[in-house]
Amino acid sequence: MSDRSEEVTTTRDSSDSPSTEELLEETDRLLSGTETNAGASGDATTESAADSPSELEAETDPTATATDDAASSDSSRLSFLPSLPSLSSRSRSRGGRSLQSFFSPKAFFTLILVFAAALFAGGMAIPVAGSSIGLFAAAFVLGLVTSKRRYLEVTAAGTAVGAVAAVLNHVVITVAGSGSAVVAVGASLGLVACLVGYYFGRDLKTGLSKDLEGVE
Repeated sequence: MSDRSEEVTTTRDSSDSPSTEELLEETDRLLSGTETNAGASGDATTESAADSPSELEAETDPTATATDDAASSDSSRLSFLPSLPSLSSRSRSRGGRSLQSFFSPKAFFTLILVFAAALFAGGMAIPVAGSSIGLFAAAFVLGLVTSKRRYLEVTAAGTAVGAVAAVLNHVVITVAGSGSAVVAVGASLGLVACLVGYYFGRDLKTGLSKDLEGVE
């Protein structure tokens, strides 16, 4: 009877105690669960680390945008500055053109040469009042030929040529002390001769052009 009771006890103990295979399987399950948790935590850490730069960039983006806006505004302001010299150069060119439209130095010096030659030729051809007649004829031809009005240049050139010619023709009187009177008379004669001749030349040209337009 004692032997049977021992066998029964042994059988019960063997049936109640887990086998070695079950222990190994349970150990593997625990280890696999630990690795899974570790992998999940590692992935979560990686994702958080990957998300952190984007968050930093999101935080720094407003500052970068503000810096870019300030730089663009400064560049736009600076781009306006080079246009100032161009405006000044345009104003200068316009001022130069407007001045030349009223008085042309080139035309003035050309008229001086023409009037001087006409005065000399008139004085040589006609002894009495030949110089004034020469100035009148030269100015008349210029008014008839030229297309643009040059009253200011003609007036200045005729006055200058008349004054210089009077001084050269009356050197003795000028040296004696009556130089101002000689210059005034010569300048007046030159002014009147050139201005009247140029006016009549322009008037004749205008009349001829109107007649030609009427015929056409």
